[in-house]
Amino acid sequence: MTLPKFLESFLPSYDISKMDLYNPYDKKLIIEAVLNQGTTKEIKWLFKTYSKREIKNVLRNPSRGCWDARVLNFWTKIFGIKIHPIIYEMAILNLNPQPEKWERWFNFLKKRASKETLRRWQKLGLLKTTR
Repeated sequence: MTLPKFLESFLPSYDISKMDLYNPYDKKLIIEAVLNQGTTKEIKWLFKTYSKREIKNVLRNPSRGCWDARVLNFWTKIFGIKIHPIIYEMAILNLNPQPEKWERWFNFLKKRASKETLRRWQKLGLLKTTR
């Protein structure tokens, strides 16, 4: 299904004529863009187009570096969603270099990684030892 023209300004890096409202990847991009930048008109459209469950799923798994802090805080409070602090921190757009934040993120990922992923990271020199 084609996207409304007004979404073009929210997704300037994408050709919206090639996007699909219900493709999981496109859906996440659309929901994040509208929640981050939308006015009342676009937010109403979003809630008519997608279920609360779909919107909550996007908020539970925010893309890294895509969110304005106030906006993510607002929507997580509206929906009563708790996000792990490091996931929340990584979701916020911040152009300042923060090596300690990236180290916390990598350590967070290591705890959740499979043995195969850890082996691959070790081969790439990202890890000194596996679990």
